[in-house]
Amino acid sequence: MFSRYYCTRRRYLLGNKTTIKSKILCGFCVTLLVLVFASVDVMVNENRIITQLFGQVTVDREFLNWNSVTQNMSELGRCKLVTAPQRTPVDLRIIVITYNRPNSTLRLLDSISKAHFEGDSILLEVWIDKSRNGNVSHETLATLGNFRFSSGECHIHVHKEHVGITGQWLHTWNPPRETPELAVIFEDDLTVSPYFYKYLKLVDRKYGHSPNVSGYSLQGKSIRHSSLVSDCCLEVDTKYPVFLYPTLGTSGFAPNRLPWIKFQDWLAEVKKNNQSVPFVPKHKATRWYKSFIATNKADSMWEMEYLYYTWKNQQYTVYPNFQDHRGLTFNWYEDGLHSTGKGRGKTEEQRNLVLEWTLDDQSLPSEPAYVDNRGVVIKTEVRKTET
Repeated sequence: MFSRYYCTRRRYLLGNKTTIKSKILCGFCVTLLVLVFASVDVMVNENRIITQLFGQVTVDREFLNWNSVTQNMSELGRCKLVTAPQRTPVDLRIIVITYNRPNSTLRLLDSISKAHFEGDSILLEVWIDKSRNGNVSHETLATLGNFRFSSGECHIHVHKEHVGITGQWLHTWNPPRETPELAVIFEDDLTVSPYFYKYLKLVDRKYGHSPNVSGYSLQGKSIRHSSLVSDCCLEVDTKYPVFLYPTLGTSGFAPNRLPWIKFQDWLAEVKKNNQSVPFVPKHKATRWYKSFIATNKADSMWEMEYLYYTWKNQQYTVYPNFQDHRGLTFNWYEDGLHSTGKGRGKTEEQRNLVLEWTLDDQSLPSEPAYVDNRGVVIKTEVRKTET
């Protein structure tokens, strides 16, 4: 409009005697204005896109340059920030939960990237919690933005608000009943064996149909959880390559899909009706939880409802039983909610991870041995119940 006014006014002043010079000048003005408007439009659209991508993240003065993060995350093969979980099923959904340990998270992601996925469809999701006042770790975001995952998609989720360890565990995988996908949840201070997925596929195919199987733990060492015993660890004869145990192991846990959905439905009803869930009797976790209540740290322990639900319905977790307590995950026990940050050495990781593959379908029993919280092998089959 402005350019048309300028050209009309000039023709009036020249008595409508348009010259070549005036035509060139008018054209130049029009071109200049078009370029200006186009630049403004691009800037508006760019800001709108950035707002859509990062609008859920609270920015403070210590945060990184968001434009640079957008540029980094858009590069081929790198993790990208998304606003909603992908609903399309995959063969394996890897869920990594973190808060503000960028180096630990990167170490875990590096170990995941070296795993054998056998050409299956893989989705790697990293969920970042916010602080209680709504901030997110800029260092963690920047570190993840430079990570490349070559075996599938890599998505970064930032929770809209602080959800704590409970929200991270219970609400990051909400599969529909009909999905065939398998999911595994890792806390950020773990590393994994290259064979962790090979193992999960094997045990899920073998035992996933059982309503008594609540899920699959990847840890190779676990304590005995009965309050009636004082010494440490489970010692199950290695003639049992796997065993069923009443207490889940959180150092890498893959919920069995249908029992997990039923548990989530049950828990939603419990919360809706504001019910309190009883404690599991004679269980060490009950003693720990009561001590956390006394010190106002109860929200650091998410498992209590799950332990009660699986105990009530006689559901068990499948544990691996490799020689020397080797496992498919290694826990570094870094500074966090339940550890003091002493750390562990590289040689310990090498000694404790499964680095050679020996299992196959024929080497697994049709029904694993049942072990109670005292570490005693149950000789008789556990009664199956409907949940």
